[in-house]
Amino acid sequence: PGVPAERTQTTKMHVLRSNEISALDFAGKLRKEIRDGFMFAEVTNCFDLVQFESYGEAKDAGNVRMEGKEYVIRDGDVVFIKWK
Repeated sequence: PGVPAERTQTTKMHVLRSNEISALDFAGKLRKEIRDGFMFAEVTNCFDLVQFESYGEAKDAGNVRMEGKEYVIRDGDVVFIKWK
């Protein structure tokens, strides 16, 4: 309620320039509300992702895995944070 439909499923890209950061800490760098509402992270490798037409296709093929808040993001990871 109160949020226009076109804003409810926004995806943004951020480049991480830090080593050894957890998915939860990364969520906090994006926005406090994302950290507080963190549910899980969907993770795939960028080199695996380019083999597919879309993120959804990579997910359907089983190349996207779910990780928790303690997951340490690695070089080449593509991370999609799910939050409430």
